[in-house]
Order: sequence, then C-alpha cells, then structure tokens
Amino acid sequence: MRLIFKHIFKDILAHKLRTLLLLICIIVCSFTAMLCFDLSGSLRIMLRGLFSTVAGSSDLMIETKTPVGEDFAEGAPDSNILRIGESGCYFDRRIDSDYSYVNRGEANIVAVDPDEGKNMNVIRDGLEIDGMKAAVGKAFAEEFGFEEGDKIVLHGDRDVAVEFTVSSLEEQQGLFAMGDNTIVISIKDMGELSLGGEAEITTVMVDIKDDSQIKEAENFFKEKYPTAEVTNFIEDKDLENSIKSISRIFLILFALCMLLVIFVTVSVSERMITDKMSVVGTFRSLGVSSAKTTFALIFENALFGLVGSSIGILLYILIKEPLFSSMLVVDDAIRPKVPMPKFYVYLGVILGAIVVECLCPIKESVKALRVPIRDIIFNTKETEYKPSKVATIIGFVLLAAAAVCFFFKESFTMNMVCFVCIIAGAALLFNYVTRAAAKLLAKIFDKLNWPIAHLAAVEAGAKKSTVGSSVLCVTAAALALVIYMFSNSLSSVYSKEVFKCDVINGLTGTKPTMLSYIDQLDGVEKTEFFYLTSDDVKINDKDEMIYVYGWKEGGNELVDSFEGMDNNIAADEINLGKIIMRKYGLSVGDKVKMTFLTKGYLPIEREFTIKSKIDIDYGTGSGTSAVLNEETYKEIYGDHPMYLFVKGDDPKAIKKSIQDHSADLVGMSMTSTEYMMQLAVQRAMIMMIIHALILIGVGLTFIGVVSNQLIGLEGRKRECAVMTSVAMPRKKLSKMFLIENMIAAGAALVFAVPIGMLMSVIFMRLMDITENVIPMNIPVVKCIFYAVFLWIIFSLVSLFPIRALKKMDVVSQLKYE
Repeated sequence: MRLIFKHIFKDILAHKLRTLLLLICIIVCSFTAMLCFDLSGSLRIMLRGLFSTVAGSSDLMIETKTPVGEDFAEGAPDSNILRIGESGCYFDRRIDSDYSYVNRGEANIVAVDPDEGKNMNVIRDGLEIDGMKAAVGKAFAEEFGFEEGDKIVLHGDRDVAVEFTVSSLEEQQGLFAMGDNTIVISIKDMGELSLGGEAEITTVMVDIKDDSQIKEAENFFKEKYPTAEVTNFIEDKDLENSIKSISRIFLILFALCMLLVIFVTVSVSERMITDKMSVVGTFRSLGVSSAKTTFALIFENALFGLVGSSIGILLYILIKEPLFSSMLVVDDAIRPKVPMPKFYVYLGVILGAIVVECLCPIKESVKALRVPIRDIIFNTKETEYKPSKVATIIGFVLLAAAAVCFFFKESFTMNMVCFVCIIAGAALLFNYVTRAAAKLLAKIFDKLNWPIAHLAAVEAGAKKSTVGSSVLCVTAAALALVIYMFSNSLSSVYSKEVFKCDVINGLTGTKPTMLSYIDQLDGVEKTEFFYLTSDDVKINDKDEMIYVYGWKEGGNELVDSFEGMDNNIAADEINLGKIIMRKYGLSVGDKVKMTFLTKGYLPIEREFTIKSKIDIDYGTGSGTSAVLNEETYKEIYGDHPMYLFVKGDDPKAIKKSIQDHSADLVGMSMTSTEYMMQLAVQRAMIMMIIHALILIGVGLTFIGVVSNQLIGLEGRKRECAVMTSVAMPRKKLSKMFLIENMIAAGAALVFAVPIGMLMSVIFMRLMDITENVIPMNIPVVKCIFYAVFLWIIFSLVSLFPIRALKKMDVVSQLKYE
C-alpha cells in the first residue's frame, strides 16, 4: 500500500494544471450544492429569528375585523396572550417653518398592556408606559429631536391634542421593530386618543405553552373567528412557497453545474487513466491484486472529491453571511443571525463529491484492468472509435423520456427530467452525428481532390479522441448557450425603460389633491399618478396574493410596465397575469369572480370579464398581476396612488423642490437616471455571475478537449511517425490536425445551437413555474456568432497536439515499434 500511495501523491504533484482543473470543477459544484441543500433550512431559521425579534415568544397572530373581548382565548389550548391596539396619529413636529402642511408628522401608535408585553418579550422589563408615558424608538427620536423626559403631543381619532411624556428611547426590537415611527403607550392611555374613549383591540398575539398544540390552536382560532386572519409564525404556507420557489432556482443552477462537471471530469479522468497505464502495468507485474490496482486508480479522484468539496464548503461558509443578509432585506437592528449549515449537509456534500468523482473514472478503470500486460509494456493503444450498443440504447431511451416529459409543461419535476435527459441523450448519441458529418465531408473533400482535408475528415470520424472531443464540445456549448440566452433574457428585463418620466416619487397613502401644487413647480411639464397595491384576494373562491394596478383608459403615458396587455379596459373588465390564468385555468373572454380586501373590514366582491393576458409585468417581475380600470381601482381601494411620475426639463431641481415642500407626503424621490443607475448596478452583479459561469464552463471544456487531444496523440504517435517518415512532412500533418479539430468542433457547434435553444425553452419554463417571469429572448444571430466564437476557441485546441507533434522524436517512435 505504501508503494501505491507513493505513486498517487507523485502523480498529483506532477500534474499541477490537471489537479487545479479538477479541484475547480468540484469546488464550483460543491458550492452550488451547499446553496441548493442549505438554503431552505437556513432561511427558515433566519425568518423565525426575525419573527421572534418582532413578535417575541408568540406563535400565532390573530387579526380580527371587529374588536375582541376578555373571552377571546376561551376554550383554546393553554396559552399567554398579548392584546394590541393600533392606530395612526399625528404628532407635533419640531421644525422652523410657517407652512401649516408640514407642522405635523405621522406616527403609528401601538398600545399594549405593560405586563402582557413584558411577558411576551415584545417590550423590555423596566419600561414605563403607564400614566401618560410613551416610549419611542431611537431612530424616531434622533430624526425629530426628542429626548427622554420631553413632552410629545399626539393627535388621535378625535383630533384633540393629548400630551405624553417620552419615558424611554428604545432599540429597534420587539414592538419598536414594527416601524421607525412607532410610539408605544398603554392600552389604558390609548382611550384618550380614541373616539369611543376606549382602545379597540383587533390584533392579538398568542404564545402556546405546549408547542405541539400550535396547529391545534391555529385551527381553533380559525373556527372561532372565521373572518379573522390567523398567521402561524412557525408554519406559514406563503412563506414555505416562497422558500420552495427560491430553492428550485438554486436546484436548477446546481443541475447545470453538475452536468458540466460530470462531462469534464469524465474526459479528464480518461487522460488520468491513460497516464497511469505504466503504473498499472508495474503493479500487475509485481502481483498487486485487481482490487488494490482499482483502488490506486480511483483513490486519487476520491482525494480530489474530498479536498475540492471541503474548499467549496469553506468558500460557502465565508460568503454565506453577506449572501443571506442581502437576500433578507431588513434593518440591521432586527437582522437575525445567519445560521451555520447542519452537519448532515456538510457530510452529504462531501460524500456526494467523493462518490461522483469515484464514479466518473470507473468505466476507464475497468477497461484499464482488462488491457493485457503485453499491450501496456509495448504501449499499444486502441485509437479507433467503436460506439457502445448499451450507450446507444440508453441515449434513445433518454431522448424518448425527454419527449414525453416535454408535454408536461406545468410540472417542475418533469421539466427538470426533460432538461437533464436532453443533454444526457445528446451526449450519448452525438458520436453518430460526428461520424456522419465526417463521412460526408470526406466524400466532398475527395471529389475536390483535397487529400489532407480528406484524411482529416476520415480521422475526425474514426479516432476516439476526436469523437470524444466533439461530444464534450456539444454538451458544454449547449449548456453555455442556455446560460448565454438566459443572460440575454434577463438583461432585456433590466434594460427595459419602464418609466418614461424624469422624477419618480413614492407616496405614503397621500391623496392626489394634497400634491396638486407640484404641477406649479418650476420646470414641471407633466405629472401622472400611478395606482398599485398588493392585496390578498379570492379568485373563484381561492386565496391568492397578487399585485393590483389601476390603469388609465387608453394607457398611462409616463410608464410602460406591461407586455401583451390591452390598454383599453372597461369598468367591468380586467387584465390578468399569465401565471394566474394558467393556475386557475382561465382564458381571455372568461368571467372571473374576485373578492378584494379579504383581510379588511369590508371585502369587496366583483365579477370581471378577462380582456387580455399579461405576458410580462416589468414592474413586479411576476405573473401574478391584475390590472383594473383606474376608476374601478379607486372604488375598491380609494384614491391613494403609490407613485407620482413627473416629467420636466431639470430633474434634479424638481426632485429637490419636491423633497423640500412635501414633508411626509412623499416617502421617496429619485430621478430616473438614479433609478436606472441602481438597476445597472444590480444588472452588473448578476451579469458578472452569469458570465463567470459561462467562462468557467468554456474554460473547463477547453482544458477537457485539450486532454482528449493529447490522449489521442499518445496513441497516434507511431502512426504519425510512419506518415512523417514516408510521405507527409510535419507541416502537413499539423494542418491535418487543425482541420480534424475544426470538423469535430464545427459539427458540435452546428448542433449545439438548436439543442441549446430547445433547452432554453425548458429552462425558461422552469423559471415560469417558480413564478420568476422573464421574457424569453433568443437572439438567433447573436447565438450563431457566439457559436462561431466557441468554434474558433475549440479549434485552437489543435495547437496543443501540434506543439507536442513538433517535439516528437520520429526515430525513437519507429525503433520502439
């Protein structure tokens, strides 16, 4: 065994480039595997941590449509409850201004019983909110100049000034994490701000003492209060669906990386086994058993799997915190700690990498053990390509499976199987395409009397290394084209000019009449209000969270957010996103019954005729949008636009004027140039990752093809020596190698384009299923140029065997024979 390990480590150190190549393959694949398998668990833990930061120890939150009484939890499993009263109010701001519309600010009053709040861990022990005292957040106090002991005047439902004393400045935890403008007071003092003189309790948080009864308690409150909204912080259906959708996206990425890594590793493993044939011959001459010889051939790959997966896991751990923190967009003060992956995830990824790396060379290892010792000693290699009957049958079965799965358009699993089967089937059967193309070209070159090209075409269809390279090229190029087409489609989303205005203003529930003065500001040419909200609706009696737009008759002028939508919407008509229409089996012209504001006090039910299907919603990037006539929208949600778009000749000056004069009426204001810059930064980061994947894939394939060609040259050295000594100078032999590679790479790239396009259709289908609606953009001309670029790259591979050919000692090769 000592001798075996000595040869293994010597081989690893002797081939540094190959070692680096395999390690990069495994690191990339292990990293994506960690993302795929750790993502959902980590996000759940983080979100539960976030809930505990805001909701303390509560398990359930019940929001009722009418005030609850003392018997609220009677009959429920043993629990602690926290009654919450909420209300909007105004407070007197400390500003130096005479303008009446800016002397008050908006705040959110949250009233609780002090003992209940401390017991539920939503306010800290020692906090005083009784006796007309109010606690505010530190950010609120800093923004508006309040200090502990100051007086704060609040105006509630009766619009009567009520004075409170600021008792404490609190960190952004518990109830204070509900918003920067949150003011916490006692339920008793809330009566001073209420019309009826008593706080109305419509929100209750419940902490079930026995966690095994949480589901039972959830069902109890749903039955007792059928119109209430019951949120389970531990098991939330919408949350699970969101995590599942994100996990599926990373599963697709992992599948892409895995396929590429397997193809490249198999190719490189063949080169490794070829290099080790002398070692195999030595071991077998010394009487080493077949089992130990097989161990020697496979152990090196297992070592690569162990080291590469460990580095991939370490890299994942290093960037996990910033990556997950960016995915969960919350304030730093309430951001939960990023958990470390579970031990079984580490173990699974490492064992998976080792198993895959051991399986990749298994076929070549078995073939190496079957080679007679005499052939090993005399360096006799079989260079002619012979198709495998088993591989051919499996290839046809895979393509048949892909054809069947292709028709299950709405199944994520079937589309994933179809995606994998197409590329795997193409890899197993593409040798027939290469050999047929080479045979056809051989006939053409023979008629044209091009002897070197004719010989190159014959060799391209007959030699193992060339046929193997073409298979590697077509698989890698097809996968690279899928990523390339996806990047083009994604780029079209970011480059879409949605806003045709100069200044974008996000509003805070303001009515248009309160912002009428903006039309009179210097430089303003046109203004337009834009209506949008997210709502939990019922579609044909089924719950769905959607985005609802209010659209002007004939279309809005300063925003272009939709594709495939009819702009002329009557009061009884609606445009629906394609995901909703597919999910509920709806078609254009159908009647659909919808209930809006299902979580509000007065749900509104309407029946619409579907006017058109929305193919793309560039604003939200989802297929779950509903577009109503603007007047119908106002009847349902009130006249409260979300955005105000302004067109003018000096965007920066207009933006500053709006910020100076609008106080809390405008929550956000930015120029369209600033907005596009934000999108450009996001697009640059995403494009960098995607192009890095393409570069890694093409780079690994290039090295794999180089390995194939050098392996082929080892077996053809004496053949080349004979041709050189008889009639063909090295210059013509080099030309033959170049044409041979051009034929193999050309055949691969010609077929890689349609295969890549077909796989892109499946890939974009997978994106649709995960509710990430991206317009499919297949630039045929660009794809052809991209394929030509790859053809040139893969053709240049011939320079490596040509270089080795120039160093070949013809006399030594002839004497060896």
